[in-house]
This record gives sequence, structure tokens and C-alpha cells, in this order.
Amino acid sequence: MPVAEAPGVTDPPPATSEPPAIAVYATYGVGFAGNGVAMMLKVVIPLWAIELGFSASQIGVAISLSSLLPFLLSIHGGVLMDRLGTRRVTMTFAVTTALLCPLYPVFPFFAAMLALQLITGLTSSMVWVGAQSLIVRFTKGQTSLIARFSVAARCGTLLGPVAIGAIWDLAGPWGAFFFAGACGLLVLVALKAVPETTEAGSEQPEKPITRLTDLLPNWRDYARAFSMLAIPTVAFVVAMTIMRNSSTGIQTSFYIVYLNEIGFLGAVIGLLVGISEGAGMAGALMAGWWERFIRPHWVLIGFVVVSLVFVSITPVLGGIFILLTIATFARGFAQGLTQPVMFGILARAVDSSVQGTSIGLRTTSNRLAAVVVPFTMGLVADAVGIENSFYVCGGVLIALCGIVAVMVRRSSDFRT
Repeated sequence: MPVAEAPGVTDPPPATSEPPAIAVYATYGVGFAGNGVAMMLKVVIPLWAIELGFSASQIGVAISLSSLLPFLLSIHGGVLMDRLGTRRVTMTFAVTTALLCPLYPVFPFFAAMLALQLITGLTSSMVWVGAQSLIVRFTKGQTSLIARFSVAARCGTLLGPVAIGAIWDLAGPWGAFFFAGACGLLVLVALKAVPETTEAGSEQPEKPITRLTDLLPNWRDYARAFSMLAIPTVAFVVAMTIMRNSSTGIQTSFYIVYLNEIGFLGAVIGLLVGISEGAGMAGALMAGWWERFIRPHWVLIGFVVVSLVFVSITPVLGGIFILLTIATFARGFAQGLTQPVMFGILARAVDSSVQGTSIGLRTTSNRLAAVVVPFTMGLVADAVGIENSFYVCGGVLIALCGIVAVMVRRSSDFRT
């Protein structure tokens, strides 16, 4: 499998020819709509759990379960996209998400929520895997184009929380979940404009499904995906993905619970989450600028730590809206900046023929954090209180980033 050679594996690529405009803009649309729906669910699920009277541990379990199947099956989903066509596979998952969202208020029980979280967590995650796979293939690792994709995706995550929070206050759970399902159909509109090829510039059409085994997980695919961890750059991206997504795991779980407990309305909570996502657009546009002066791996580590710091200090801000706004903006800016840097590093580390598999591997590590962080934080919150759980979990995650930084510093593959 062709890979970039060290020590320049994380160097920004030179400018290349522009990919087809229709493909790029359609993929922006998939990222916008898919991420928007995913963020709507991340905001509305904790509010729904609080309304049903769940304990902190139950809320942590419910939120964590949405990432369990993506953790187990993201690699397989990426392989299916490489094998059967990203567009086709993504469309299937998008339809499933849209149909299942309205079922949450129909079954207001803990067991039903867990079941729906398992399925919608997988389907909405796979839509995002599809969007990432498409943009990486079409842009060939060009940070500037990937940054624009990140901006489009952030537009969805900016508008989604604000809209769903307001609709929750106005129309309650029924209106909120039906609205999320309706917005899920927008992904299909964007996917219709994506070229029906497995790779940008390729004449190879989407492959037909000839056997049931084409759809089932294969241990060889997992072995091939995990073998990519032998590439130091890929291993680094996987490790930092876990740290980076832990910040999101905190903000889309007990950050929402904490704000609700101190009296904030759903619309205000959605606005604060949306501000964070909106700030990510500005951060994404700054990624290329930072790479001119600092090596991409140090940019990634530094801004992941920044995002963790600003979400961990939430209880210190005393429920003051302006301070919460500044902190959530700073967290979102850092989070958004790291996304195109991370995608660019990964795109330059592996061959385009296995981009879907590499994205699946990254998403697996992403979802590992999304499973572990809310579950662990729920247990910590029950033991020492929600406020202290921010300090405990945030402190541990920042320390782990420090360990990764030391290892990178000592590795010859990242020498400047």
C-alpha cells in the first residue's frame, strides 16, 4: 500500500489541479446536511433524557451507546464505501437516519432510547464517514479545499443546534425529532449531485452487490485497516482523534446537562453549542495559515489541548452567559482548526484507493472516545458531582495529550 515517506509525511502538499466543481460542492452539501442532523440529535437526546427523568449514569449510557456501533463497524462501513461506492452506501444510511428520528417520542422508554441510539448513532455516523471519504478523494489532501468542506460542515453544526433548541422550546420532543428526521432528507438531495464513481476522475462505476457476504464484516478488512497503525502518521492521527473528539464528547453530553441544571432554556443551550460550531468555521479557514509557520502535527496537538481546556473550565464560569460564550467560541475555534489539518495529514499518509478504510479507522477511534467519555463522565458525575467531573475528565485528557506530544517529539518520523 503506497504511503507518504517520512520525515515529510505531515508536510502540507503543493498546489494541484482543481477537482471537478460539481463533486466538491455536492460533497460540501453532504457535510452540511449530515453534520447538521447529527448535531441536532446530540443536543436533543440529553434534553429528552432529562425530560424522562434519567439519572446521570443512565444519560451517560444512552449517549455512549450512540457511538458503540460506529466504534465497532466504522471500518466495515469505510470498506463498503471503497468496495461498493461511497455515494450508494452513504445514501442508504441517510435514509435510515431520516426514518428513525421521529420514533424517539413514540417510545418514551429507556430501553427504546438505547435501541434507537444504537441504530441512529451508526447511520448518522456513516453519513459523516461518507462525506469525509468523498472530500478526501476529490481533493487529494489539499488543505484549502478540505478547509472549505469543514466550513460547510460547520455551517450545519452551527444551524442545527440553534434550530433544534428553539423547536424543542416551541414544539417539544415531537416537533424536535420530526424536524430532525425531515432535515435528514436534505442529505439525499446533496448526494444526488455526487458523481456515481468510486473515486474522483475515475471511470470505474459503483460495483454491483453480487453476494450477501459483500455486505457483511470481514476480519481481513479489519486486519488491513488496523495494519495502517504501523504507519506512524496514521497512528498519530488515530491517537489525536481520540483526544480531539473527547472535547466534543463532553460538550454534547454533560455540558448540555449542566447548563440545563443551572436553568438555561433549550434555545440558549442550542445557541451556545451552535456558537462553538460556528467558531469552528473560522478555525477551519485558519488551518492553512497556521501550517505555513508550524508543522501540522504540532498544530493538531496544540489546538486539541486548547479545545479541552475551554470545555473543562465550564463550571468555573459560574453560568455567566458572556463568559460561556467566549469559552465555547474558543473551544469551537480550536476544534474547527484541527479538522482540516487532521484530514490533510491522513490523506497524505495513505493511498487514495483505501481512503474510505482509513477514514473508517479514524472514525473508529473517534467513536471510541464518544463511547468512553460520556459513560465515564456519567459515573464520575454520580460519584463527585457534575461540576467536578469536568475537572477530572478534562485533566486526564490534557495529560494524555502531553504524553502524545512527548512521543511525537522523540519520533524520527516527525522531526522538523
